[in-house]
Amino acid sequence: MVMGRFLSSASRRSFLGDRSGNVAMLWGLMGAVLVGLLGMSVDFTRAQSLRVKLQNAADGAVLVAERLSMRPLAERTTAARAFFDAEMGEDADEVEFLVYALEDGGHRVTARMAMNVSLARLVKNEDWHIRVASEAMADASPPIEVVLALDNTGSMKDDMDTLRDGAETLATFLLSLDGDSVSVGLVPFVAQVNIGTANLDWMDQGGDNPHHGEFFEGRYMGRRNTVSGACTNPASFPTTYGGFPVTWIQGAAANPSGYTNTGRCYAFATGEVNLFDVYANLPVNAQWGGCVEARPEPYDISDDAPGAGDPATQWVPYFSPDEGGDDVSSNNWITSSTYDRSDVFGLGGGFTAGADNRTLGVYKYRPGVTVSVSHVGATSADKGPNRGCPTEIVPLTSDDSTVITAIQGMKHWYGGGTNQIEGLAWAWRVISPGAPFTEGRAYDDPDDPVRKVIVLFTDGDNTSLNSNNNGLESDYAGFGSRRTWREFQYQTWPTVAGSPGIPAAYQRTIAGLNLVNDDDDMVDYFNDRQETLCDAVKAAGVEIYTIGFRITAGGTADQLLEDCATQDGTHYYHADNASELLEAFDNIGSGIGALRLTR
Repeated sequence: MVMGRFLSSASRRSFLGDRSGNVAMLWGLMGAVLVGLLGMSVDFTRAQSLRVKLQNAADGAVLVAERLSMRPLAERTTAARAFFDAEMGEDADEVEFLVYALEDGGHRVTARMAMNVSLARLVKNEDWHIRVASEAMADASPPIEVVLALDNTGSMKDDMDTLRDGAETLATFLLSLDGDSVSVGLVPFVAQVNIGTANLDWMDQGGDNPHHGEFFEGRYMGRRNTVSGACTNPASFPTTYGGFPVTWIQGAAANPSGYTNTGRCYAFATGEVNLFDVYANLPVNAQWGGCVEARPEPYDISDDAPGAGDPATQWVPYFSPDEGGDDVSSNNWITSSTYDRSDVFGLGGGFTAGADNRTLGVYKYRPGVTVSVSHVGATSADKGPNRGCPTEIVPLTSDDSTVITAIQGMKHWYGGGTNQIEGLAWAWRVISPGAPFTEGRAYDDPDDPVRKVIVLFTDGDNTSLNSNNNGLESDYAGFGSRRTWREFQYQTWPTVAGSPGIPAAYQRTIAGLNLVNDDDDMVDYFNDRQETLCDAVKAAGVEIYTIGFRITAGGTADQLLEDCATQDGTHYYHADNASELLEAFDNIGSGIGALRLTR
């Protein structure tokens, strides 16, 4: 009995103390939890990496939307989503993406995606959802002034729509930043710039600038071969024609200038020509259109104000001369039916003129002359004294409609080629505080700090276009023609006893450029002047962005533009196609507008 009771008791205790099955079950449960926790750790790490990628993509997308704030929301969303998808790669298809325009300015982007979990399903059997949001806005502090200097030459004929779109997007974005603290100006340029016909106070109205009318001054016009007595008969030797003086010199054996035949009378054009007088002789459809020629050195690349005390600081009206033929592909706008090149003064037989006189003579611009001119842009048939004169400069303004209307009105223009110097120089004059344009803020006012920026766009090298016309040797442009730079081409007044004391014709005696043989010499000179100008603009405290469009990578224009840009590695854009050009304008807007993430 006792033994039975003992065994019974021992057996009971053994049974009660044997827990090996519980331990296995508990270890099984604990193992599942541990594996789930380990899986959660792995999935959490993956989720964090994916969230960082999602956030970075959202941050970039919201900046894209803010940069395009002037475009319709649907277009902003499309552009932002395109950026987002490119950043997310193969994960992009799984993301819910939204763009919002905030009431107080700026944009918000939200992105949400589901992530399939692995071992974490042992803890909770459902996908995880990752959500991110980003907000951005653009600031304009301190105040900003931006001038767009845009190449409107004939080579842009197939790309003007893209240029207008890019410039309009940039201008609209900038002017939307912060009310009156941002202003934008516009300088369309070809090889000359249009300052507007109302700005006569800046012009050399007296004809005293050394370059004023020099193309026509002192030219040999022709001769009468048989003369009895002095060259004084007014019927055969008029002293004025078309309102301009004529000087006749009788040949003499001792004449050092080579006019030695005593049986001839030689005609020379007046020693001074005022182009305003020339324009006054022409009909209303051929009046000055507002373009100006470059000033003499050093004022060609300076911001010096024009002043009557120094006529070289004043501007000369641009005048593209009639080239001397009837071929409409050139700038021929006085037909041979109204002007005979062999009879410069309408004197009839016996007067002999050189083949160049139709181009080089001022006398054909006489009152009542019949002209055939066209100045509408976007056509190679344009001709007249304003050929190649683009649309007018727009001074700095905060009125977006003024700027946008001017940008939309830009056209491509044939005539003169490309001269980046004139575009950049006038952009500087527009953005600076001093005359001629005075809308710019002071450079260093501690009470009104300002960021000044010029955007220079071009699609090609500086040029001096070859021409087959009789006298110019190149297309006439803001720097004149190559003929006017060739010292040996100038006719000086012969020194003859008893002849009038008329001075020699003006000459451009630029150091190192007394003889210009071809377009390469001219272009080298232009490029050197542009380098000096770029340095001067940046030294004045103006930031320069440059865009080279469809130009040769590593070529002269490419290097010139890169060197001209503010040197921090972000201010020059090389664009090979329309999409890259639009992207360049967008990126410049981001750089100027100081886009920032606010959340």
